[in-house]
Amino acid sequence: MKKKKRVKRKIKWKVIIKIFLLVFLIGVTLIFLKELDTSNIIIKGNAYLSDHEIIEVSGYKYYPKLFSETKKDIETRIKELPYVEEVKIKRSIFGTLTIIIKETSPLFFNRNNNKLVLDNKKEIVGNDLEGVPVLINYVPSNFYEKLIEKMKNVNQNVRELISEIEYQPWKSNEVMIDETRFFLRMNDGNSVYVNLLHLDKLNNYIEIFSSLEGKLGTLYLDSSSDKISFSEYGG
Repeated sequence: MKKKKRVKRKIKWKVIIKIFLLVFLIGVTLIFLKELDTSNIIIKGNAYLSDHEIIEVSGYKYYPKLFSETKKDIETRIKELPYVEEVKIKRSIFGTLTIIIKETSPLFFNRNNNKLVLDNKKEIVGNDLEGVPVLINYVPSNFYEKLIEKMKNVNQNVRELISEIEYQPWKSNEVMIDETRFFLRMNDGNSVYVNLLHLDKLNNYIEIFSSLEGKLGTLYLDSSSDKISFSEYGG
């Protein structure tokens, strides 16, 4: 019978050393990151929330170790703040924590319930903000929902020009002509009649205002006509 030859397996030292070095580097990196201090916090994208409010709830008020919290935990806590729609967390090996915020915008302050109405349809308790229109009276729920939807499409620089929003249905001799009409008082002294169907016409307000050549009065934007109807005060 033929004798079986024994095959001597050579130990691949180079492979073992590479694996050892890789494990060692991963271990050192993990230890380094675990012990890395938070040296700097950068907040981006916030207009309505202060840096202090965001840092307060993030868990990094006292600058703990940079990786002491998971991204998910940080994001979850920050998302509980009003105005916050999205949040992203970035961390660098230089000890910098970057919090990127995407906020919702306030559409108007509802004086009836003392709440700010946001463009994501949420309502939060708070004071009326500068540059945010004030809804001064009750609006039926079906029109209220539509008002929020329509106001989302009005440019922010135009919304900031509106001082007050008043629900003012148009009646003539007790006959309802337009139950979706609103009366707006503008910060520049003008007044505007507009309805839900034509609320997007407000986006032309700045251009219309410049054409008035300093005259003050009432604009009627509640018509399907492309012509601008304007009645000067005292005219």
